[in-house]
Amino acid sequence: MKSETCLGKVSGKLLSVYYTEFEAQVAAEYSRNVYGNDLAPYKCEKCRQWHLSPKSRLTPSKKCSRCTSAIGEYKNSYPTSKEARLRANIIYEEQGIELEVYKCKHGEGWHLTKAKRY
Repeated sequence: MKSETCLGKVSGKLLSVYYTEFEAQVAAEYSRNVYGNDLAPYKCEKCRQWHLSPKSRLTPSKKCSRCTSAIGEYKNSYPTSKEARLRANIIYEEQGIELEVYKCKHGEGWHLTKAKRY
């Protein structure tokens, strides 16, 4: 089944929806066995269902409970600086936006912010 709300970042197409992590994991294994794709399931914060992502793009995050962006949305928090840097690199490659990584002052992981230009 396809999502009614979630689009692939690269393809722009509606994402497949899985109702359980197990169902998504089975789909990822099928895709690996049949097509050679290296995919991993993740729970979508937008639709609360499961989708698949290439493992090379997967950067697990959660919403910080205290830090907000310039437009008032809660920031994504990455467990390590390495995962935050990977997400920053993906955003730069896809959108040309330079981001810096910094440690959350409330101890909730690592955040991204627009690079400062000097």
